[in-house]
Amino acid sequence: MKKTMKYILSALAFLMVSLPLIAAAESPPPLAEMWILVPKADERDKFEEGLKKHMAFRQEHGDPRSWQVYVPSLGDDLNRVGIRYCCLNWADVDSYRAWSMENEKIGEHYDKHVAPHVKKAAHYFESISWENSYWSDKNGPYRLFAVTEFNIKAGHAAAFDAARDKMSQIALNQGWASDDHVWMWGTTIGGAPQESIVIPHANWASMDRDEEPFFKFLSRTMGSESAAGELMKEFSSTVESTNYQVWVHREDLSMEQDD
Repeated sequence: MKKTMKYILSALAFLMVSLPLIAAAESPPPLAEMWILVPKADERDKFEEGLKKHMAFRQEHGDPRSWQVYVPSLGDDLNRVGIRYCCLNWADVDSYRAWSMENEKIGEHYDKHVAPHVKKAAHYFESISWENSYWSDKNGPYRLFAVTEFNIKAGHAAAFDAARDKMSQIALNQGWASDDHVWMWGTTIGGAPQESIVIPHANWASMDRDEEPFFKFLSRTMGSESAAGELMKEFSSTVESTNYQVWVHREDLSMEQDD
């Protein structure tokens, strides 16, 4: 279960492919919905063929959601596919399930073309901390999403959030946030306490940046390296372990983006 939850936190990278610059007063709904599918061994090609057909079928039959598909690019656990939609409220979950029940052919099509090639499936929601995030699409469209997952120590979730909020508000209010410094914080709902930060990139070359490190920025804005170091210590002391992944948007398997 813990490993499966890690899959989902990695998938936090996916939620903001096409959103414009977001101000606090006009933040979108606070939830994203995510499916993680693991194709059967030696059936990846059949799985992708079936998924592509299924996404087209959903599009043709008026699915109100624009589901997007992503795959991991690092490490040895690459046989995963993330299917994600953002953003929604809890009430939207009810309305979408009602739509699905009224359109049983959608589920039947999935059962015929995708399910036979799936070894394992998992379903999750994720809560987005818009007040501590900053998103701009100026340097997009984004194709890669670098995600750092934080597995939080038992009983330390509140302390993690407090340190995260301090750093984020300094970044937002002291000039770090910009079209070149874009990020999003999210928390997996259910399971072990896990949070993540997402950094989007248009391509691999955009990861090679000659810029001021965040710690140096904190030191400058807080007045000293010791003050910045203490805040970073507060943050890191709440974390049991971390995991890093870069997820790639598979536009060829995704539905058309919402306008």
